[in-house]
Amino acid sequence: MSSRSAFAEETSQPALTGNGQKGAGDTSDAGGVNLIDELLKEQQSLSAVERFSQFHDRENSHLQEPYYRNLIPTGLPEEGEQYSFEVDLDACTGCKACVTACHSLNGLDEDESWRDIGVLFGGTRIEPRQQTVTTACHHCADPGCMNGCPVLAYEKDEVTGVVSHLDDQCIGCQYCILKCPYDVPKYNKRLGIVRKCDMCIGRLKEGEAPACVQACPTQAIAIRTVKVSDLAAKRAKTGGRQMLPGAFDSEYTKPTTNFRTTKPLPENFSPPADEDLTPEHEHMPLVLMLTLTQVSIGVMSAAWVFGEAVGRLSLLWVGLLIGAVGMASSIFHLGSPKGAWRAFLGLRKSWLSREIVVLGGWFPLAIAHVVLMSGLHFFPDFTLLSSVAHWLPAATGWGSVVMGLLGVFCSVMVYVDTHREFWSLPRSTSRFFGTVLIGAAVTAAILGVPSAPWLAGVIIFIKLASEGLSLLPALPQAAGKKGVSVYARKTARLQLYPLRKTLMLRAGFAFGSILLSLIFLQGSGGVFLSLLLLTAVIFGELFERKLYFGAVAALRMPGLIPSQSHDE
Repeated sequence: MSSRSAFAEETSQPALTGNGQKGAGDTSDAGGVNLIDELLKEQQSLSAVERFSQFHDRENSHLQEPYYRNLIPTGLPEEGEQYSFEVDLDACTGCKACVTACHSLNGLDEDESWRDIGVLFGGTRIEPRQQTVTTACHHCADPGCMNGCPVLAYEKDEVTGVVSHLDDQCIGCQYCILKCPYDVPKYNKRLGIVRKCDMCIGRLKEGEAPACVQACPTQAIAIRTVKVSDLAAKRAKTGGRQMLPGAFDSEYTKPTTNFRTTKPLPENFSPPADEDLTPEHEHMPLVLMLTLTQVSIGVMSAAWVFGEAVGRLSLLWVGLLIGAVGMASSIFHLGSPKGAWRAFLGLRKSWLSREIVVLGGWFPLAIAHVVLMSGLHFFPDFTLLSSVAHWLPAATGWGSVVMGLLGVFCSVMVYVDTHREFWSLPRSTSRFFGTVLIGAAVTAAILGVPSAPWLAGVIIFIKLASEGLSLLPALPQAAGKKGVSVYARKTARLQLYPLRKTLMLRAGFAFGSILLSLIFLQGSGGVFLSLLLLTAVIFGELFERKLYFGAVAALRMPGLIPSQSHDE
């Protein structure tokens, strides 16, 4: 008898004897209460789910076990091993049954997906090739998401190797999305946190297959036990490209998914998304935070080093106000800001955690310095301030300068550590520290430091020229040229086409700032012109930072359509 028939028989009511009386199993007591009748009455009050659950608990095997038993491991991994996905590309038809099953079982929101289907095209005109690819989290041996999380919202199971996300720890900063080169973590707007595939580890522990494995009609997805050392050896043989043509270098996070096929994959396999010119999300809270804190650090540093009397104090307050707006704007990037106090937990590995801690230390120092300088100016004979006047203002001043510059360095590394080409160390350093230098040079010009206006104009021009170098890969003669990657070409085209208005505004404000600096050089400065120059510089840097985020060529699995799920 089949399991389905057995379940149907067990949940049906037993028949009465032909005369309507109870059979030999009559267990009624002296009071006329029949135990069998009571049990039958109880069974009738159970829902279909409850009856199935009772039957499922009594069965020794699961109903679908014959179909998936050879697709999941029979035991736990041994030392040096872990679970991993195995995808048979020859069997994958792109039907999306795995996507639907994952979505339904995990109760995902309508616009949320933990498993995706991509398409690759390649081959020759005579023998064209098309390949559908199902992909989810690769449960990497060295997960970028886990290493970058500032609040330790990821954990890698010591036994199975499965990388899980801890929803109650997440603050919704989305740095893991930037760190993952495969577009795996997905931001949930409703919950304000990131979520991702956990290989249905709860089902695996009970001997059941993950939703995607069980739903695939062609058995294209399986869970295997792999030796991590074997993965490293395989990467060494293939030059680091373990997975698919167009995928990011596997040496970065060491993904464990194995895509197998009996047909060699053409090296010219490329996804249609490579030609997609949809800008990446601009992350306006981060644009404001990075730009304004860096301008603030430049302004306050120059005001402390070069300023005198009232001129110094006024610019210190201006710089502090700019920094306060920048620090406050960062909160709006967090989906769950209440847990932001835990950001120090990831100091050992996460550059974002270091940035938060260092800038969080810089701002109170800056406040203390401005307050002390104000007190010394307005109350020169105040006893307490007079007693510490010889060292405390100077200590907070130089301390805020050092902490601010260290914070900018941490900001640089936050983006360098994502391994995105447009956010390389030279580019990020020149852009971020360039903003600090411009803020400092403009402040020195306002304070009347000789040659400072000329220096400010030169710095602005050099920074603008260096940004312009990122446009060169879009030139026709650069196409296919050695050393020009598809990422660089896409970044250039994004700036020249969909982001051209932002690019023109960036250039316009930069040249306007240079012109105003030259006016200062003629000694024609004043309060209004000073504010105008500082405003032009800030807006120019804001548009530069919008390009920094919007024009980056994001890393993701080849063949996937860019995700449009963002925080704002």
